[in-house]
Amino acid sequence: MLVTLGVPALSLPARAYPPREFWNEKKPADWTDDERQEMLTKSPWAKEAEVKNNSGVGGLGAPRSTGGMNRRMGGTSSRPGTVADTSNIPQGHYKATVRWDSALPVREAFHNQSKDDPAANYILCVSGDLPMLGRRSNDESEGEYQQRLDMLKQYTKLEKKGDPIYLTKIGYQNGPPSVSGTLFYFERNDLIRLGDHQVTFVTKLGPNDVKAKFALRDMTYLGKLEL
Repeated sequence: MLVTLGVPALSLPARAYPPREFWNEKKPADWTDDERQEMLTKSPWAKEAEVKNNSGVGGLGAPRSTGGMNRRMGGTSSRPGTVADTSNIPQGHYKATVRWDSALPVREAFHNQSKDDPAANYILCVSGDLPMLGRRSNDESEGEYQQRLDMLKQYTKLEKKGDPIYLTKIGYQNGPPSVSGTLFYFERNDLIRLGDHQVTFVTKLGPNDVKAKFALRDMTYLGKLEL
């Protein structure tokens, strides 16, 4: 007589499953608040940036003897969206999140409240405690603020196959921490395609190089690349 021995379920090897993509499994109206928060803070469209200090001799972040640009590194302001107070943060320990606000699933998480034209621009939101990020601070002159914007336009780009796409303008978005931040606009004249495989957001804020890499194959929504 053949006897079949049962194998306890706990002894079976665990099967690896890919992360659950609720955005492709549920209608936006059925997304929970936690899922919307996940979309905005930790998803294929929202990544923690890599921040490295690069304040070598003669570098962009070389300290100035006077002026508001130095004070902004640890300046304070009570206005929403202004440069964060970073005086108590050890150098090189800044954190930032980069999010594609122009991507349809992110706009769905926002309930499509954006007033911008995502068809004309790639719009990325950068939030965090980075110095020299945000609106003009109380101790920053108009000339210093304009200099900061000019530096951002020079050093901010989307790297991909072929030529990079450079920043065209900057805006600001108020709200809770998961929503507010500095908006970076890149015109969609040179389209990013799945064949590019990866796109990297790059900028420089004082002595800090900021990068966030995005895998394009993960950024498909309802069968279409959404950026």
